[in-house]
Amino acid sequence: MNIVFANKYYFLKGGAERYMFDLQDLLVERGNVVVPFAMKDGRNRVSGWSDRFVSPVETGRVKFNLSGLKTAGRVLYSFEARRKFARLLDEVKPDVIHLHNIYHQISPSILPAAKERGIPVVMTAHDYHLIAPNYSLFHDGKICEHTHPASYWRAVANRCVKGSAVASALDALAMSLHCALGLYLANVDKIIAPSAWMAAILEEYGIDGSKIVQVPHFIDTAKWSPEYRGDYALFVGRLSPEKGAETLVRAAAIAKDVPVRIVGTGPEDMRLHKLATKLGADNITFVGWRSGEELKAEYARARFVVVPSVWYEVFGLTVFEAYAAGKPVIATQLGGLGEIVRHDETGRLVSAGDAKGLATAMKALWNSQERCTRMGRRGRKWMELEFTPEMHYTRIMDVYKSVMG
Repeated sequence: MNIVFANKYYFLKGGAERYMFDLQDLLVERGNVVVPFAMKDGRNRVSGWSDRFVSPVETGRVKFNLSGLKTAGRVLYSFEARRKFARLLDEVKPDVIHLHNIYHQISPSILPAAKERGIPVVMTAHDYHLIAPNYSLFHDGKICEHTHPASYWRAVANRCVKGSAVASALDALAMSLHCALGLYLANVDKIIAPSAWMAAILEEYGIDGSKIVQVPHFIDTAKWSPEYRGDYALFVGRLSPEKGAETLVRAAAIAKDVPVRIVGTGPEDMRLHKLATKLGADNITFVGWRSGEELKAEYARARFVVVPSVWYEVFGLTVFEAYAAGKPVIATQLGGLGEIVRHDETGRLVSAGDAKGLATAMKALWNSQERCTRMGRRGRKWMELEFTPEMHYTRIMDVYKSVMG
């Protein structure tokens, strides 16, 4: 089967890309052809298709210059992306197109080209941009539901996007335009929700439930060697407000007998360092970015993993990595996390933003290696039974075949 993957990045930017590359490898290993379509970037993985990629735009900051105008145009509609995508489809003649994250750097302007050629389209909902201008449903340190249900222009008064009225207005305009043109829902045949939570909120915000299919992520436990003992609590993730690392720092300052290692970088990096110093949390070690075998080694030496998110996590790949490494997980009961952390079986669930509650859970696991081992074994076994590459491949292929008719 020939499959085109469309995603704004073709390098490891975050969880969406991690899943995309894992799925790409899974499909290719089983004899399929996967052709990428993304934005040009010096960090991209090597690909023979990179000359077909769309030109880059900068979306990280609001800019009032020519670069900002180009970005605004791309967010609304990109004739360049549509033209290049159409050429790619004519060259590859794929059986199916799998979208990951295409806004804002590519835009849904590419989708009519698929419809015109009768090529079915599926899309994995990695975040909430199908239903809200703020793709994380989080800003100003709390859950953002100002635009529920689909009242996009409320985002402007509440500065939901980047804390900026201008950025919020642009996203509200883009979503209104895309809805009016039917770019997403008229051209996407199936939306893959990684969790029951995501499936439910998509339907709550007005997406036809018949278009939604739940397919959880997977992990290849054969690539992980479980270790059932460890010397610290571990956080792995982007250091941004929604990931809740501040709550962990405050909890560590309470549970000072628990060594904590924080793996990751991001916009909160320096502020979290200063907060740890202010609170006297000298039991925290900031490790920085880790990947590959170095990251697996961080997991292997941990006693348990903490996922203190304060936003609606769509799924939580970090939890699967922890289980594969034989570690229990302390997580907040938000979004999809409550589905993959079984309280007192594979870990503990705590309230979001509750540093004292998190500290209590950390102390409980730290003081019982036996409990950690038992939970870690259960998590590992769960992955081996229900979230294998083979099972995921079957589920994905069933989705592809269902839209191919």
